[in-house]
Amino acid sequence: MRHFHFDTVDEIRQAAADAGARHVAFLDDPQAIRAALARKVPVGASTAGNAIAIHPMEGCDGDAKGRPQDLTWRRYQRFASSGAKLIWFEATAVCREGRANPRQLWIHPGSTAEIARLVETVRRTHREVWGSDTDLLMPVQLTHSGRFSWPKRIVAVHNPLVDWKTATPADQPLISDDELERMEDQFVDAARLALAAGFTSVDVKATHGYLACELLGARTRAGRYGGPLENRARFLRNIIGKIRAEFGTRLAIAMRLGCYEGLPYVRDAATGRRRTA
Repeated sequence: MRHFHFDTVDEIRQAAADAGARHVAFLDDPQAIRAALARKVPVGASTAGNAIAIHPMEGCDGDAKGRPQDLTWRRYQRFASSGAKLIWFEATAVCREGRANPRQLWIHPGSTAEIARLVETVRRTHREVWGSDTDLLMPVQLTHSGRFSWPKRIVAVHNPLVDWKTATPADQPLISDDELERMEDQFVDAARLALAAGFTSVDVKATHGYLACELLGARTRAGRYGGPLENRARFLRNIIGKIRAEFGTRLAIAMRLGCYEGLPYVRDAATGRRRTA
């Protein structure tokens, strides 16, 4: 994986052509760009009022109990007044042991009221600035960080290269099938709290090597959650199925799916070539 840096649209256009992506279109006319960003976008059964989105990125500025704090409030009020009609609420842990750091947001009975107050503030601010929030979509990303959890790593499958890169002992016990099955219900519990907090959509996060993503690549894992693709997808399919069964159309379901498995910038010392798992 190489680094890249672009200063102009022409440089991006040339890089796309060099990569063979000649079907990619670029707009230069400001009026055409404004029209493209202003278009309404169907999203499932809903419609976002324009094509501008705030992507989910945690600010690591909550408190020890997973509740939003001053910087969180400031950030989301700015998102709300920006005009974006898709505000994808940041990665929010479904349990204490699934947090990537001690300041990550975490949805549980003790934090739901503050998160609900933040959701309502976002909607109220958006209404005050833009007149209406009926076309504002705000899903919340539910996550478990797996081997990147703090303070204890929870590993679904051992991979020598990933273990080495993340300083994970090769003999660390794997999370059991029974524990994974119970964890599915933690996602459902988190979805229930998200609905109570005012969200109408949840995103089951399966990217960046976090738990659900790692399970998708667990080819060497034994048991119900490893080996063939049907088993590797079981965790995600069960979570989505349970959420749909309990909440029906009251909660739209999305998923951030990692489409790349590997570690960038890791080279074999002998050959100088990129190492792969």
